[in-house]
Amino acid sequence: MFINGEFREAAAGGRYQVCNPADESVVGEASDAQPEDVAAAVAAARNAADTTSWATDHEFRRKCLEQLQAGLRKEAQTAKAVAVAEAGTPISATLTHVDAMIEDMSYFNNLVTTWKWEEDLPAYELLGMQSLRRIRYEPYGVVGAITPWNAPFMTNIWKIGHSLATGNAVVLKSAPDTPLSAAVIAKVAQEMTDIPPGIINTISSADKAIAGEALTTDPRVDLFHFTGSPAVGQRIAQNAAVGIRHTVLELGGKSANVILPDANLDMACMLGSVMCMSNSGQGCALATRMVVHADVYDEVLQRLEAVVGGLPWGDPNDPNTLVGPIIRAEQLERIEGLVDRAEQDGARILTGGKRGDRGGRGFWYLPTVVADADENSEIAQAEVFGPVLTVVRYEGNDDEAVRVANNSRYGLSGYVQSTDPQRAWNVANRLKAGTVNINNSFYLSPDSPFGGYGISGDGVEHGEAGFREYLQAKTIASPAAQ
Repeated sequence: MFINGEFREAAAGGRYQVCNPADESVVGEASDAQPEDVAAAVAAARNAADTTSWATDHEFRRKCLEQLQAGLRKEAQTAKAVAVAEAGTPISATLTHVDAMIEDMSYFNNLVTTWKWEEDLPAYELLGMQSLRRIRYEPYGVVGAITPWNAPFMTNIWKIGHSLATGNAVVLKSAPDTPLSAAVIAKVAQEMTDIPPGIINTISSADKAIAGEALTTDPRVDLFHFTGSPAVGQRIAQNAAVGIRHTVLELGGKSANVILPDANLDMACMLGSVMCMSNSGQGCALATRMVVHADVYDEVLQRLEAVVGGLPWGDPNDPNTLVGPIIRAEQLERIEGLVDRAEQDGARILTGGKRGDRGGRGFWYLPTVVADADENSEIAQAEVFGPVLTVVRYEGNDDEAVRVANNSRYGLSGYVQSTDPQRAWNVANRLKAGTVNINNSFYLSPDSPFGGYGISGDGVEHGEAGFREYLQAKTIASPAAQ
């Protein structure tokens, strides 16, 4: 763990093994935090937030964050290797998960000194008084950040970078499966930056509930920023309600990819396959539910069977691999159960639908297409979080396409395929999703908000709107000159 500027063992001395999901080998060990360790990390962050000039010295803060970015550039290859080893992330995905995310830090680093931290409003008269008003933005203080295993470096750097750029201190709790990516960031911060001790703290724990409960029930934490499942997000929101602490929650999705009858099917099927199977299908905003018009349904299935059946899977260190291992045995069993039940309920497996085998080691599931799924079935409603594309057929006009696409408790992302731009925009505007992608485009960027509708979350990351989530607004009134 990294607490108050130094690496330390857990107070009770516990450690646990970190395993490579591709071959089940042990790639490292991590300290096993208990509640007292979480309390120490929060205390360090609280002290740093309250006693240093981190919140107010914008020039110094920007300098430190640029040091962090430069250090991460130097250690990018290490960060990639760690992501492949502990998460099974295909090396091809690290171009997005690591390289792009390091470069995207520039956007938030720039906001440190360009954001309007104070804004004056003209005089306003009420109750016989002429008052000037100044709006002032201030950091919350201590951010409790909790990240998932599917994109550890990416989500870690989002939450650390955004917390620090806005002047907060942060306690980052990484997922039990992927603690090493956080350690890479902490090591760079310690060795290559002037970030004060206590501003960045990282904790790891074999049991996510023990550390998570300790963090989210600590009254010294002012804001919780979480990426993960709706069930855990709801628990965090309940804990944060005690003391009325702010939360930002990104909670997954079952994103619909609407294939309108005039779509370019070659592009739509290739792009749709890749946008579902990327990072082994272990992504919250991936296009995992394809909603296809009846007129082109059979043609789409023919293409999907060929494309998905031929996708490269296996060694995550091979740059040609799109689908790597599943994170752990329990998740593999969950994916297998969802697909098996779908077939039992009448859906059709076009390709895949079973475990892969690489010498009897690791956790593998073949790229899979589940066709003829009822729009209300489990496979069409549940977030699988694996290399499984579910295809739902619809008939009728674009109103029906929108209805089927919106038939979900989730609303994180959406996709529309059409050769008619205005038609695509009309559908995109009506999808209940926080981000929508038309044809060969993708929302992810540092300057555009990313968040969800429904049970996909509350609040946003990225852009000025995401920056604002980490800040409180204060209005100060003063007498206007007579």
